[in-house]
Amino acid sequence: MRVEKTYSIKIILILFLFLLSNNILLAGEAGKIAGKVLDKKSREPLLGVNVIVKGTTLGAATDLGGRYFIIGVPPGTYELQASAVGYHTITISNVRIRVDLTSEINIEMESTVIETPTVIVSAEQKMVQKDITSTRKTISREDFTELPGFESTRDIFKLHGGTFISSLPQTLQLADGTQLQLRDESVKDIHIRGGRGGEILFLIDGVPVTHPIYGGHSVLELDANAVEQVELLTGAFNAEYGQAQSGVVNITTRSGGELFKGGVEYKTDNFKFLGTSYNTDYSTLYLSGPEPISRYIFPLLGINPPGKLYYFLSLNGNLTNTPYDNHRVRHKINLFGLNITERQNNLRSITGKLSWDVSPQLRMVFGYNGSKSDWTDFDWLWFFYPNNLPAYKRSNNNFNFTLKHVLSSSTYYSLSFGYLGVDFYGSLYGKNPSDFWKFYKDGIEYDYSSWKTFSNNYNVLPDSFRTTVKPPQLDPLTQFFDGQGYNTIWRNDKTSTMTFKGDFTSQIGNDHLVKTGFEVQYNDISYIDIQHGGVQLSNFGDWAFNRDTTTPAPTMPPGPFPEFSQNRWVFHVFPLSGSAFIQDKFEKEFLILNLGMRFDWVWLGKTVDSESWKKQWEEATGLESNWNKFKYKFSPRFGVSFPITERTVLFFSYGHFYQLPELQYFYRDPYSGGITGNPHLDYERTILYEFGLTHQVLNDWAIDIKSYAKDISHQVGTTQLKAALGIPVALFDNKSYGRARGLEFELEKRYSNFYSGKVTYTIQWADVYSSSAFEDYIKSLTDFPYPIRERRAGWDIRHQVIFQLSLMAMENQHFNLFGLKLPDDWNITVLSSFSTGQAYTPFTLDLAQAQKLENTATSPSISTTDLRLSKGFRLFGVRLALEVDIFNLFDQNNIQIGYGFNSATGKPFKYGDIQPGTNQFYDWYTMFRLMDPRQFSTGRYIKVGLRIDW
Repeated sequence: MRVEKTYSIKIILILFLFLLSNNILLAGEAGKIAGKVLDKKSREPLLGVNVIVKGTTLGAATDLGGRYFIIGVPPGTYELQASAVGYHTITISNVRIRVDLTSEINIEMESTVIETPTVIVSAEQKMVQKDITSTRKTISREDFTELPGFESTRDIFKLHGGTFISSLPQTLQLADGTQLQLRDESVKDIHIRGGRGGEILFLIDGVPVTHPIYGGHSVLELDANAVEQVELLTGAFNAEYGQAQSGVVNITTRSGGELFKGGVEYKTDNFKFLGTSYNTDYSTLYLSGPEPISRYIFPLLGINPPGKLYYFLSLNGNLTNTPYDNHRVRHKINLFGLNITERQNNLRSITGKLSWDVSPQLRMVFGYNGSKSDWTDFDWLWFFYPNNLPAYKRSNNNFNFTLKHVLSSSTYYSLSFGYLGVDFYGSLYGKNPSDFWKFYKDGIEYDYSSWKTFSNNYNVLPDSFRTTVKPPQLDPLTQFFDGQGYNTIWRNDKTSTMTFKGDFTSQIGNDHLVKTGFEVQYNDISYIDIQHGGVQLSNFGDWAFNRDTTTPAPTMPPGPFPEFSQNRWVFHVFPLSGSAFIQDKFEKEFLILNLGMRFDWVWLGKTVDSESWKKQWEEATGLESNWNKFKYKFSPRFGVSFPITERTVLFFSYGHFYQLPELQYFYRDPYSGGITGNPHLDYERTILYEFGLTHQVLNDWAIDIKSYAKDISHQVGTTQLKAALGIPVALFDNKSYGRARGLEFELEKRYSNFYSGKVTYTIQWADVYSSSAFEDYIKSLTDFPYPIRERRAGWDIRHQVIFQLSLMAMENQHFNLFGLKLPDDWNITVLSSFSTGQAYTPFTLDLAQAQKLENTATSPSISTTDLRLSKGFRLFGVRLALEVDIFNLFDQNNIQIGYGFNSATGKPFKYGDIQPGTNQFYDWYTMFRLMDPRQFSTGRYIKVGLRIDW
């Protein structure tokens, strides 16, 4: 009790000190405009010029040096207006704002003595952003509409080198053939710059939305039509960003404005003449504008609320049988009130935002992002009996509220509250483990609940009992699962995360932009993972239903249905975490500095401090339970940029990046043995160095060169133990480590003369001690020796090239081809990628040799090309666009080494392969089983669609 009270006091003191400073920052969600205003003729600076951002309440006045700055500008494209007595008002259009960056807009004004029409100029779009001190890539709403197949925020990873999305399953195969599910199968590992999967911070409008249990994985994938801008930060990002070692995905959702806007889009591959179809239907609807009730109805009732309200609403549905249809029986589901036949994957999402500009100084934003998914997996070994597998569903609900108060033209603060609820459920036919069991006494049959009542909680033994299903079993001839067995997994996770954040931002003079902020996050995590409970009793269940009268009762495992399953993990925990930081951005024409310090902390909660939990953990592991429930880290960040000329910038950045391991690694309970959580775990750490050069070669061409090095330590692995009870235990630890280094080259052509393009080349090296937290555990099951040195990571993609080319004409823009005037409003975009293969271990029967050869071979390279064709036209003021997306244009057979890959030949299994160590061919049945259809990724397929915007 005394220890707990001490840590509680520490937490309160930390929060009090940061609140007392009255300096409280929401993760980057705004940019800055700055520049000088001069007299066009005399070149003298102008004092007192009013510069405003049209359509907002933001603005500033120039000082004696003609300088001005406007902070807190949301990302997007704006018009800037400058006005002064004695001078013509000037409007600068196409001013683009990016999060955390400064858009430099210098203005020249003419005296009213000189007759001139209304002055409207377009802002110069500089290809060299001089205040960037680490790698960041931005994709806007307009980009999403131009690129092939871009439908959700995850698609941003297709554009950037050094990123890799793993296709490997989230399961473990035990020695007895039992499969354990490690994560929700819809949670994919995304690797950035040689890091492990799950090292990414996902933000929506400045509030974290990473998975509460699985750490740096996304749970909310927004529809592209709901997004204003997505930024991917992969370098030494600023101190305001934490809980990430590899990258930050910062998503800004759309807001409403003074104009009513809307649109609808539908895409499908359900046309036979298009070739391959996955029975996919994608549809979206969005609406935005002034909020009609407060704007039109309230005034009629004599109610006049202060300020103005704007809304944005988006609905999305995406249904598909995927490229790997499991051919299960399909049922009816509800999609926004419509009863339709389900597909293998069914996603529905809603995004809404209500913005209230109460006054020029006060703004409030209410946001909601929700989604619901229902799906079933494709498992090749269950190909003949897919209905014997469980089905899954997940619902996500994210609410957020932000208040922004402008104290002066140079200072504002924001407060934000966010709630993220994630419910995940998986079961066979919607049944829990107890539903499969029957109990008999004196000729009467009882189900589980009635038996517990009758037996007065195990005081009476049944005469007999049985399960109504059989465990999964392989057909001895085909080696596929037969139709008698069932996978009776039961997952029932419910998590609630509440986040409170604050910021204080102030421009001090013309050179210093100071940010400081805090975040507190409270988690309520209920995790229930009972595997094979329909066919297996726990040790406690064996005692409860099958004991003799002298047998003492074993420890009852926590959670519901304690009588079932030898592989079960249940915990209900309430960890509290938070952070604080301070950062200064110093800007001169010749030098930009980003200096920051971040403080992260976590309190693991009371669960792991209970005497019963500690006692069970000590018996399971043989170790002392003297862990520290309160953990913290300080991480310095530094970035410097040298604008050598207007067209050339050099930068260097350095930082320490800490991230909590997945929370399941702390709390997996020790009652079942096997894989056990470890509250001794500490933060994982990455130290990153980065150097960059950007140079604008011609007016529309620029080259970008980056080099980086990452030292990774304290990664989670497992240690094998045998405690006093003699039960083997795999305990999570922080012994793993790795290194990554690489070079990135990019040549960009911005849009002009009807085309734009980009080519990116990445070369990297990623070496690790282990490729996942479970790798050492897998080695122990197969008696494979532990590694003695670093070796290539499983995601080490040595060379990667991404090519993007767009040919397009805007509305009212016509291209002349040999004197022929072509129609306007069309787009042809090619997105092509090439990468060398993944590392794998060549087959050998010699374990010592296998240790030496681990991940020394490389699978065949892969390449794919996607194409988008679109043509827009106006009809009664409404824009219509016909769209065609062609994926894998050249129908390449790209290998996925996680499935059906022959490590003896380095190629996918095929008929005619020889069994290693023999001169015999594989028999037909074995080869059919080995040739998993997922051994190749998807071939060519086509989607067509119609988009309507008004």
